Amino acid sequence: MQVADVKKYKYALTHSGTFHADDVFSSAFLKIINPNLEIIRSNSVPADFEGIVYDMGGGEFDHHGLDNDTRPNAIPYAAFGKLWRAFAPELYGEYVSKKIDTKLIADLDYSDNTGFANSLCLAISVFNPTNNSSGDQEFRRAVDLAKEILENLIKHEQINYQEELKVKEIYDNSLNKEIIVLDEKLHFTDTLPNTKAIYVIYPSNRGGYMAQGVPKSSDTVLLKKNFPKSWLTNLPDYLLFCHKSLFLIHGNTLDDVKKACEVALKEEL
Repeated sequence: MQVADVKKYKYALTHSGTFHADDVFSSAFLKIINPNLEIIRSNSVPADFEGIVYDMGGGEFDHHGLDNDTRPNAIPYAAFGKLWRAFAPELYGEYVSKKIDTKLIADLDYSDNTGFANSLCLAISVFNPTNNSSGDQEFRRAVDLAKEILENLIKHEQINYQEELKVKEIYDNSLNKEIIVLDEKLHFTDTLPNTKAIYVIYPSNRGGYMAQGVPKSSDTVLLKKNFPKSWLTNLPDYLLFCHKSLFLIHGNTLDDVKKACEVALKEEL
């Protein structure tokens, strides 16, 4: 099935009864693809149904069978993950689709497959009615919320991708490959970990300049090199602040922050 097929459908079908983050976010994603799609909730699939079926029915976008597939990191797919895997790369490209699967969808899929609770799944679950009503109205409210979350996340990751391209260009043109100076705060944690960069400097929205340590990889907060621990109790007079986690410093001027990074490079850990 292709994105064009989803855009042609009038109906989508998922299970009725208690809803979860999986079917709610699946529905939200499908509504992003096709805003005119009508979501039907039922416990059976009509023989003449024409549309997309998910989180039930045993088809391509169900995940309840014994042969359900998993990601390379062993996290099993749920309906949302399967829909995202099928359509997101075509819609948003590899960078955005992978980032959102890692940051959001894999965790939701894991929760739905194992019952292991997480905060977002809990937040969605409390939309379920406490009486014996169908829950269809509450389901639509939850889908609207999930759709807004997902749309904003997609937008943020698309911006991050463009910023990473800028960071790569700046790095390539920098004479000093260990201390990278940006003209604005940009997302850099996917590009700079794979380079010689140790610290990155950028203007602060509080005034002055900030510097951050570059992480060892894009999926960790561990840095290639922390700022000196001694700065927590004996802050240099050319700095205004050093974060207690030693990943961030703040100074009045670019020269002050550059100096701090140069000193930090020479410090023994």
